[in-house]
Amino acid sequence: MKKPIVNQFLTFIFIPLLFVSNYSLFAQDLMRGDYWKQQVIDDVLEPWTEFARDKEFGSFHTLLDKDWKVGEKQEKYPGMIARHLFSYSVGYHVTGDENYLELAQETFDYLIKNGWDHQYGGWFHELDRSGNAVSMDKDMFMNAYAITGLAMYYIVTRNEEVKHYLDKSIDIMENQAWDPENGGYFRRLDRDFRIQDSNKVFSPQLAPVSGYLLYLYAATREEKYLQKSEQLLEMTLTRMNDKKSGWIMEGFDRNWNSLQQRNEMMNTGHNVEVAWMLTRLYALTGKENYKEEALRLNEQLLKYAFDKDAGIWYHKLRVDHPELHSEDSPWWVQAYGNMFQLYLYALSDKEESLGNFKRGATFWNNNFIDKQKGGTYLSVDKQGNFINSSKGVVTKTSYHAVENGFLTMLYLDYWVNEQPVTLFYHINSATTEKLFPLLLEDLNYDIKKVRIDGKCWNKIDQDQGSIRLPKRGNYTMEVVLQKTQSKPRN
Repeated sequence: MKKPIVNQFLTFIFIPLLFVSNYSLFAQDLMRGDYWKQQVIDDVLEPWTEFARDKEFGSFHTLLDKDWKVGEKQEKYPGMIARHLFSYSVGYHVTGDENYLELAQETFDYLIKNGWDHQYGGWFHELDRSGNAVSMDKDMFMNAYAITGLAMYYIVTRNEEVKHYLDKSIDIMENQAWDPENGGYFRRLDRDFRIQDSNKVFSPQLAPVSGYLLYLYAATREEKYLQKSEQLLEMTLTRMNDKKSGWIMEGFDRNWNSLQQRNEMMNTGHNVEVAWMLTRLYALTGKENYKEEALRLNEQLLKYAFDKDAGIWYHKLRVDHPELHSEDSPWWVQAYGNMFQLYLYALSDKEESLGNFKRGATFWNNNFIDKQKGGTYLSVDKQGNFINSSKGVVTKTSYHAVENGFLTMLYLDYWVNEQPVTLFYHINSATTEKLFPLLLEDLNYDIKKVRIDGKCWNKIDQDQGSIRLPKRGNYTMEVVLQKTQSKPRN
């Protein structure tokens, strides 16, 4: 096993945390993992469950305004529905509440019945409200996020049926959508996997890393997931990096020639995503070039895309004039910026990164979270005024807000506060697999307690950080983890 790099950078946890004087007492909540866990439940999952489910035809409505009123367009998108599968899986993972697991199973069943192409395989792009396919194309942005939902549901349940569709979906990405000559995923395929759009756009290239590859590597330690993550980041740095400006760009043709019209603006969220994934790969591999590229991007992002006074991450910048930026921040860009700054603090102990997280998280809580009706608004300006107050659109579900709360909880309680973290599983299938319970880039942790169906379970390998599962299915498992200060494992 590789020596965990994270362990070498977490000496800061012995230092008392200092709070900036001009923050209210509310700012102290930002540093508690439980605060973010409750935000996932109270402000995201509960309102989505109450207001967004289509009780007549199943699954979730796509368009929802700030008051959760359903829009006129009723089409549904399997790739986006799968993001809810991720969310409810996380809901169960952090609470052990079986209601969330039931909603996850309900969402999975809907996806397999309506969203999966049982003739050719893969995920239909679009369904009508009643679940009939109206666009049978295979969009790789949607396919990647379908895998994201399947991956988290599989991690929490080890369900063999879920694993079947997870593996087949990944196989489509690698053997149907991958360009064997030039590398990278094509944007869209026909139903039978003929190339429909051969351009290479950002999201299908990086969504696999952030959406499922690093989660699956942490949960299984299978090298193929780490190797693919590295391949995609190496490709990003060589193919998608604009040498003049230093930004990661959005659109290219099949041969990686820049599509000028798509590359006039830099997308902050995507550049943050690259820097964040590079930092996570550095934590796993120790490769210095990953850290150097991440810090280079971070320096540019803080200079041009982050307003320290307001705490907002601006959405887009002009590539040729980066001082010219959009006035908005979408919810996912703000979430990514905040998580990345907290991750940097965990690795480097830089107070600047901690301050940036606090400012960005305060802006998130004050301006994106609807504390009365629940959910997050789509985009706001630096004063917190709505630019788009929708709770749901074709590309907006519960996913980003849930992931933000989940990972922020783990970063804070596990790394920063060094408190025990309790996670839950419901193992559906008999499996001989080992379970690695921590979904972070840290291989050095103590499994403090394991309970299966309420009874203590002692088949634990502390050296590997794994749990040997019973040779049966259908049982619940509670795991308590804590950061260890022992020597790194070899």
